[in-house]
Amino acid sequence: MFSGIWLPIVTPFRNGEVDVDALQRLADYYLRTEISGFVALSTTGEAALLQESERLTVLQALTDVIGSRLPMLIGVGGANTRDVLHDIQRYERWDCAGYLVSPPSYVCPDQAGVQWHFEQAALATERPIVLYDVPHRTGVAIAPETVARLVEFSNIVAIKECVKEHFSKLRGLPINVLCGTDEALDDCLHSGGTGGILASAHVCADLLVAVQELIRADRDPDERNLFASLLPVLRLLFAAPNPSAIKAMLAFDHSMTDETRMPITRASAQLVERLGTARDRLQDLRAEFAGAMS
Repeated sequence: MFSGIWLPIVTPFRNGEVDVDALQRLADYYLRTEISGFVALSTTGEAALLQESERLTVLQALTDVIGSRLPMLIGVGGANTRDVLHDIQRYERWDCAGYLVSPPSYVCPDQAGVQWHFEQAALATERPIVLYDVPHRTGVAIAPETVARLVEFSNIVAIKECVKEHFSKLRGLPINVLCGTDEALDDCLHSGGTGGILASAHVCADLLVAVQELIRADRDPDERNLFASLLPVLRLLFAAPNPSAIKAMLAFDHSMTDETRMPITRASAQLVERLGTARDRLQDLRAEFAGAMS
């Protein structure tokens, strides 16, 4: 189930409020692309900056559009395990594919504490748990050795891995590895990864899917050429705090603003100009690699 390219969908804002109409239009648009699923309340969705009522608004808006047409993970995180468990219980009424759960942020537990945190999450639900290893945000990594112990829980089935050095160490474990760092997708897939949860899928899901399909078809030269051509754009999308560049790029083609929630600032005028050039470059890549992608 946890394979392919998943979209951690942004939360559009207008005048400081969640723009439900824009969010639903985006969800409807991406249902007609090649993504394998959605992640609601993700880092890219600025979930940490949403009020509790706003999170419920986002979930309802997405559920109304997505329904059962594609699976949807719900992101859950925080410093206090008890709050994480409370959120999981609160979200159980939603028809979701499971929960994307990060380690406790800020408190920096040791690996015994990290393991306990995820064990409690796994016991709190029968739905799938996707581990989220993102130490540059939480302050603590999920060691591969800890993952090896956690997979004893039947509902811990996947990991969104942002540490490139962990890809090869996770190979062989009974867990689906989804890349969480856009510019490392190539490395992840060549190390046995099953896909990615990637913010860049907002603007180039088709090209990311093509990268994975070329690897599956043993067309490594075509794949490496495509990914190398795509890499400068992927890096540009994270030239400012996520998701400001993603939102600025979406505003070119979708009926939404590039508004972010402070303290995340909007993309600068200089970055927006560069993103416009990148948008044209993506179109060139689609034409250039049309044969390889077919």
